[in-house]
Amino acid sequence: MWKDVYEEFSELTKSEQMALFDAMKQDLFPEEPDKITKLLKTIREARFSSGMACVHCGSTSVKRNGKYRSRQRYLCKDCHKTFNDMTNTPFAGSRYPEKWIKYIELMVEGYTLPKIAEKLQIHISTAFYWRHKILNSLGSLGFNQLQGIVESDETFFRESLKGRREITHRKAKKRGEKDKKRGISNLKIAVVVAQDRNGNMIARKAGTGRVKAEEIDTVIGEYIHPSALLCTDTATNYKKFAKLKGLLHETVNERQKQRVKKGIFHIQHVNNFHNRLKGWLERFQGVGTHYLDNYLYWFRWLELGKDLAFDKRVEQMFISACQKSNHTTVEMLRCA
Repeated sequence: MWKDVYEEFSELTKSEQMALFDAMKQDLFPEEPDKITKLLKTIREARFSSGMACVHCGSTSVKRNGKYRSRQRYLCKDCHKTFNDMTNTPFAGSRYPEKWIKYIELMVEGYTLPKIAEKLQIHISTAFYWRHKILNSLGSLGFNQLQGIVESDETFFRESLKGRREITHRKAKKRGEKDKKRGISNLKIAVVVAQDRNGNMIARKAGTGRVKAEEIDTVIGEYIHPSALLCTDTATNYKKFAKLKGLLHETVNERQKQRVKKGIFHIQHVNNFHNRLKGWLERFQGVGTHYLDNYLYWFRWLELGKDLAFDKRVEQMFISACQKSNHTTVEMLRCA
């Protein structure tokens, strides 16, 4: 009997074979029933590290209020609203809680939305909204202060307005069509990257075209320690920014093929970051400019955890996404 089954199995396409294999694996060797339950204690400790407080109004006057579906609920005595450990997280109110962990695993692996939707058997719009709820939460955690030698440089991406119904400042383009303006123009989106020698990094969208010192200050200024030494190329915008912030400043003249100055000053870390970022983004076939910051948070998070074991990275992304209270709804993302 099993030989007949094997012969029929070999006649299936590769994707059909994988689908059958996954179904058999789930039936015969089911995963642990509720991994999220095991993470709830860690999530609770991360969210309420300063003590239990209402996720709606911030009041510390909170009491237990029974359980629902085995999860502890709480009641705020001030605003009289109830909540649980997952309220105001990306996963609150989800109809598929059993798919959360697998979704995070696919995000850590960098899967595209169509692949995620296919593997989890969810609609592609659901996969999209889950992604940006999670990335909004990761972005809300902010950045660590950059100290010591801080390298900084910008890189540029083509403006992408895919999904927009109306474009007012230029004509719509077909996919792959070249910009009418060559080089750096207002059709290019500037991303400023800063990184210290301890591995802390920031990558944020700054504006269009050539970046001004004030725009650099807006995106990274508050995260650079006053005692840090800024290392950049010879662009005047960074000279002005360093003067504006009162930072020590060393420049590397890359146009004259100066790679390292005084044996220690260079911007190779941020330039390598640019290359890895652009290579990683290629899989998404053009990221909408409106959502670019979210993808920068995602890539930065992957970079910071690249030396951790896969399971640990999945666990950390899940806990980090739940760490702060973020009320992001599908309606908010649609309006954005």
